[in-house]
Amino acid sequence: PIHFFGKKKRNMKLSLLAVTSALLLSSASAFTVPAFVSPRLPSSLSSTTYDQEQFIAESKAMRLAHLEEQAMYALKISCENYDNAVFPNAMIAGDVVITHLLGRLGYLESGKAKVMVVDTFHLFEETMPFLRSLEKTYGFEAEVFCAEGVPVGDKAAFDKKYGANLWREDIEQYDKVCKVEPFQRGLKTLGTDCMINGRTRWQGFERAWIDQFENAPIGGGLAKCNPLAYWTLEDCFDYIAKYEVPHHPCHAQGYPSHGDAKDHPHP
Repeated sequence: PIHFFGKKKRNMKLSLLAVTSALLLSSASAFTVPAFVSPRLPSSLSSTTYDQEQFIAESKAMRLAHLEEQAMYALKISCENYDNAVFPNAMIAGDVVITHLLGRLGYLESGKAKVMVVDTFHLFEETMPFLRSLEKTYGFEAEVFCAEGVPVGDKAAFDKKYGANLWREDIEQYDKVCKVEPFQRGLKTLGTDCMINGRTRWQGFERAWIDQFENAPIGGGLAKCNPLAYWTLEDCFDYIAKYEVPHHPCHAQGYPSHGDAKDHPHP
């Protein structure tokens, strides 16, 4: 190592300071700070006053238009690139939005997207009639699955085979018999290679990072399309209101969602 002492050391420090200062000055002169430019407001707004409610409404409309475009693009990918796109439809708010979009794209009438419904025999009494009205509106016929060994729509046969109080006596067995097994059997029966569903990021921590496409660990893996991945519940109801989308009658009674009637006490 080289050591500097006394005057020689002080001169070296001064030289280094001079060089550093010169470099900083030359660098600073190479950059110019742009003058602040005020954002240009739309012609409908002045710089001093604006209609706050109109601004909010226009912002929501822009958001819905963007979400709709994304969702329809995802549905096109699903129905045009897979042979058996299947939509398990529970007819909740997000599901009726997807039904509406599939209908607008013509995939329900053409059969490019099949609608699958699981009837647990414990749904709200309005649910199955509402399904029939959707079928008529959008021109499709849903594939309905229920507990194994029971004819579709035959509640008496279900009660005789499994017991009317199965859900009270063994809720895990009830979920397996009435939900899980019919759901998996339905996907297999329909030869599903792409499952369309209404999962969104707001539905809990486990779904907080989902994207519009992912692989589902079902039957060795199949494509899963989440067209509403980035929508909120508010977005769904805003869309339903804006386009007068047919929706479940229970919403008018104050139910934000619905499935088995036993799981949803009256609000």
